[in-house]
Amino acid sequence: MDAALLDLYDTVVRTRWSELSARIASELDVDLPALYRGYERTRDARAVGEFESPEGDMIAIVRAAGVDPTPDLIGRLLEMERSFAGTAIVLWEDSLPVVAELRERGVKTVLVSNCSHATRAIVDRLGLDEAFDDVILSFEVGLRKPDPAIYRLALERVGADAERSVFVDDQVAYCDGAAALGISTFLIDRTGDGTPGENGHRVIGDLRPLLVVGT
Repeated sequence: MDAALLDLYDTVVRTRWSELSARIASELDVDLPALYRGYERTRDARAVGEFESPEGDMIAIVRAAGVDPTPDLIGRLLEMERSFAGTAIVLWEDSLPVVAELRERGVKTVLVSNCSHATRAIVDRLGLDEAFDDVILSFEVGLRKPDPAIYRLALERVGADAERSVFVDDQVAYCDGAAALGISTFLIDRTGDGTPGENGHRVIGDLRPLLVVGT
């Protein structure tokens, strides 16, 4: 194995997104389905940086949820999001030890995340730029999984071949995208509720099985 490409959310870090969503919905005075529609309608555009800033992302979500995005409201929501990200997004216990061991063995490691602007502060706080050989955030590169270009970019950044690399994600569709390029895939299910072998991807419960993949 020459390279390991790892997803961020629910793969390297754990989150409590439902808590933040409930707080935002309450602040907007809308029900959760309305807020989730706002997230969904803007997800793809936010993931490739279309709205240009954290403020732009939040304005787009609020509008899509049917609420007027006044400056005061957006300011409160951004502060709520920053506070949440500082305490409710933490590393899984195995994440950094596995990444460090892979790097010690000469395996290049790349974090590959579909995300919006708010994720940059999380990556910085957790020191992930230093922990990984490279970090690719979709909003920064204008590409998102499962676009083949984002996997190719990750491989190019570390000079690795697809056939000698692995990809880990909690989303089947994103594993499908990597597998189409010849990358070996692992579907991570930290809840233990997944179906082994779904779409041909090996299901793992944490990152430690990567340490027994051939180098």
